[in-house]
Amino acid sequence: MRPIPVSPSHLKVVASSVAVLLATACSVQVNPLQERAYNAFKDCQWSAPAPTAQITEMREDGWFSYTAREGDVVRMQRCLEQRYGYKFQ
Repeated sequence: MRPIPVSPSHLKVVASSVAVLLATACSVQVNPLQERAYNAFKDCQWSAPAPTAQITEMREDGWFSYTAREGDVVRMQRCLEQRYGYKFQ
């Protein structure tokens, strides 16, 4: 594999782009309902355990959806219901 030459000006552009991206990502505000839902999800993801569970959507009102393998779905639902009072249809 041949190394790709990178000039200092290219590094400055990359560094600037990364800085802008981080500043934008850090400026996203999470409200208390979203924070509660996220914390409940993460707690159950690791304590259930349900390592394949991933949040796919999070709304402002704290509602969220997630995907997981079948066994992890059951463990996540049980944990979220018992520990945090979530209801599933």
